[in-house]
Amino acid sequence: MSLFNTDRDFSIISKMIPSRSKIIDVGCGDGSLLDYLIKKKNIDGRGLEIDQDKIRECLAKGISAIQGDADIDLIDYPDKSFDYSILTYTLQATKRPKKVLEELVRISNKAIVSFPNFGYWKIRMSLLLNGKMPVSNELSYSWHETPNLHFCTIYDFIDLCEATDIKIEKKVNLKKNVIQSYNNKEWFENFFSGSGMFLISKK
Repeated sequence: MSLFNTDRDFSIISKMIPSRSKIIDVGCGDGSLLDYLIKKKNIDGRGLEIDQDKIRECLAKGISAIQGDADIDLIDYPDKSFDYSILTYTLQATKRPKKVLEELVRISNKAIVSFPNFGYWKIRMSLLLNGKMPVSNELSYSWHETPNLHFCTIYDFIDLCEATDIKIEKKVNLKKNVIQSYNNKEWFENFFSGSGMFLISKK
């Protein structure tokens, strides 16, 4: 998706992951993030991707990846199989986001999750003024072709974590490229952030 700023997001994610970590990238796409982390942090990386064409791109780069669906295939991995799991801009496209999050923190010690924030002021304003679902740099699909199934805000994500056995450890200010400890909800982040990124673990 266009929300994914490669230079920014790759750099931030690499800062949260220690060298030589064992990682699974869920919804890994063409394997670009794994390739970056292998070169930058010498990680042991695996990919899970539903698109067979993307799997072939991963394999061509020498990335270990298998075809699978986050909604149904994460259950096959044993507890704590990985140091980190990564889910970038895919949560909103899953059928069961709560289950997917629970599986991420089960199969890894920590998980990095990012998603488009549908509470962002530009999205609210577009809907208010135009009366239609927005199409923009932040949301580049028309409503009838979008892969997004669950339109959540940063508040929604925090509420879901708090209602389950999931701890939010860090939050990322993607405008300033700053990783911060998480304390509580802040309205301006929900209103002014185009996307959210969090480091989570099992309570």
